[in-house]
Amino acid sequence: MSTTGAQIDIDAEVLFSRIRELLPLIAERAADGDRERSVPADVIAELVDAGVARVLVPRRFGGSEFGLDVWYKVIYEIAQVDMATAWLASLAMHHPHYVAQYPEAAQEEVWKSGPDVVISASIAPTCKVQAVEGGYRISGRSPFTSGINNSTWVMVSGFVPGAGPEPDWRFFLIPASDYTVVDTWDVIGMRGTGSNTVVTEDVFVPEHRVLRYKDLIEGVSPGAVVHPNPMYALPFKSYSSLTFAAPVVGGAKGVYERFVAWTAERAAGSGAAVRDFTSVRVKLSRVAASIDAADMLLRRIVATASGPVRPTADDRARAMRDYSRAVELAVEAVDSLVAISGSGVFGSTHPIQRAWRDIHFASTHISLNPETNYDHYGRLALGMGRAPQNMSY
Repeated sequence: MSTTGAQIDIDAEVLFSRIRELLPLIAERAADGDRERSVPADVIAELVDAGVARVLVPRRFGGSEFGLDVWYKVIYEIAQVDMATAWLASLAMHHPHYVAQYPEAAQEEVWKSGPDVVISASIAPTCKVQAVEGGYRISGRSPFTSGINNSTWVMVSGFVPGAGPEPDWRFFLIPASDYTVVDTWDVIGMRGTGSNTVVTEDVFVPEHRVLRYKDLIEGVSPGAVVHPNPMYALPFKSYSSLTFAAPVVGGAKGVYERFVAWTAERAAGSGAAVRDFTSVRVKLSRVAASIDAADMLLRRIVATASGPVRPTADDRARAMRDYSRAVELAVEAVDSLVAISGSGVFGSTHPIQRAWRDIHFASTHISLNPETNYDHYGRLALGMGRAPQNMSY
């Protein structure tokens, strides 16, 4: 697909139509991304051209300002054919939502030439931060920066020393001219995300390109008063891990659809039709229910965050619990299907084995950690409050 550029006034159905037109291309190039350890640049360009990067960009800056439901639906559709591409598309939507919460001057700088800007991030606070007049000096290696090969801005993070009794975690927005990329991404799953390492060496970041994590967590960032849409003033944990959970659940749905199409015509070694086995039909049904349940959990998170009532601390805790559970259901479902698929699905280019690798790998993302997320929910349910050392909720 090639367009002259997504229009500001397209509605969501036009966007979905454009995404569906791209699905065959995404599926065709998925093996290339896996082999080359980076989704092909032309695929990313087509997604940007379709309007993906502007989904959550404020209309004031030429964006579509669609909402979290559109974000989720786009990820879920793409993940069914390739999880790595869905992961990058998700971040291409989510990171501009971060930027919309920075001070107004930063937003103007990023979107001065239009809203179709691809932004990456490495959120782990690994950078050394030094406060100087007018801003900060940033140095460090920021790993796991998904999509950095196709980005023109990056967010890295670190703690500002001496800012108070609690760690002052901040995000620093930096243009491509001020960082370098080191090719460190050689893993067995989610290879196409190209999650390489960003290196910053004594980079000056002005104050207007700095965002406090504490403000993001509570939805009181500078952008919250710039834009009237409550989407830019949501507590971070009420929606943020959608970007990592949705590709996993969508990927599981894709495995299920491929398995069904294959099994409908598949013969066992004895020559009998595989679909005639009761055990296969029972497992298939259980898997379908698990994937639907995972999807419904994520849709409830979106509905709660997008609803008329601001998400409470309990809503946030439930969201984090449900992200973890949805991903567990997806992993269990895919493992069940692979277990009755036979060795054929482990061919090096078979889409099911690639999705199986990607799903397992993505499920280990720190924001989906069940031990942490379940413990937080359990503490609140039992009236114990947030763990003293936990600043992320």
